[in-house]
Amino acid sequence: MKCNSGRVLGLTVLALAIACVFFQLGCPKSGEVKIGAVLPMTGSAAGYGKWMQRGIDLAVEDVNKAGGINGKKLKVITEDSKSDNTAGVNAATKLIDVDKVPAIVTGLTGVTQAIIPVTDKSKVILFTAATAPGLTEQGKYVFRNATNMQNEVDRMIGACKAELGLKRVALIYINNAVGVWFGGYFKKSFEAVGGKVTESESFQPDASDFRAQLQKIKTSNPDGLYIQGYKQNGLIMKQAWELGLKCKFLGATDMELPEVLQTAGPAAEGVVYTKAAFDPNQGTVDIASFTAKYKQLYGEDPEVFGATVYDATRIIASAMTKAKANPDKMKEYILSIKNYPGVSGQTTFMPNGDVLKPVEMKQIRSGSYVEFGK
Repeated sequence: MKCNSGRVLGLTVLALAIACVFFQLGCPKSGEVKIGAVLPMTGSAAGYGKWMQRGIDLAVEDVNKAGGINGKKLKVITEDSKSDNTAGVNAATKLIDVDKVPAIVTGLTGVTQAIIPVTDKSKVILFTAATAPGLTEQGKYVFRNATNMQNEVDRMIGACKAELGLKRVALIYINNAVGVWFGGYFKKSFEAVGGKVTESESFQPDASDFRAQLQKIKTSNPDGLYIQGYKQNGLIMKQAWELGLKCKFLGATDMELPEVLQTAGPAAEGVVYTKAAFDPNQGTVDIASFTAKYKQLYGEDPEVFGATVYDATRIIASAMTKAKANPDKMKEYILSIKNYPGVSGQTTFMPNGDVLKPVEMKQIRSGSYVEFGK
């Protein structure tokens, strides 16, 4: 009797040991498939993180209502990049090593660049909403379904010449990967078509006083000031206004971060900026459904980054359904996508994992974001 009891106990211990090893190897819970997200939930770009998380949440709900991934529920584990490259790498490493995710959604150029070596080494699909050119060419498993910042800058250069009549433009930009690229590319391209960059100034991501840079810019007497700075845009415009800098303010998508208008107040009136073309109240049935759900949950219209990350999450889910988390087969599937009817716009992937999407011009008028020229 003792012998039999000991044998049963031994087999039970062995079974528990095998179960523990199986769990430690990252076997997901039955009925659940995980992917990761590294988003700027805090820090200078936290507004983007809020929009992106909303897009992910809506995508997860819709994927699971439609049957999930081969019958299993999709779960997205979000980690905070804190708008910081090192924190982003730590977050991605945790998602890969601990959570065993086969794909990660992210945003911000610097964070994306920092994460790429980590995801590529582990053959993890990285889907970014960052806008700097060349990102998808830095890794084998990197994709983007957001507009390219080069398209936005080119559109602004065209507007300076044709619609705004600005020949002398000053620059102020955040000292990070996308900001430095922006400053160099605009100066080279604008001056190649006859324009003049009167002054080019940068600032650190945690800066709050821009008066020294703005005084230099004021002295250069520009027709326009092109700003690239996340939520700091509002403070830059406010301080420029207080210094008596009389010129047209120019910018990009981050002019629609809520903090910008709240901080700038009347200084933001008339600012002209570029943004990926997106109208939540026009288009397909899918866009209408997405917009209705978004407004019901959050009390406002969706914007392009939430829509872009919604599409990215659904594309990853579709790739996992087809390829069962095999990274090379997932990559092959994503590259085969043509005219995907996303809520952020029709999407076709190029061989380098990037996409081309149209850019629109907008303006802040009487506290509202409106189409430029209307």
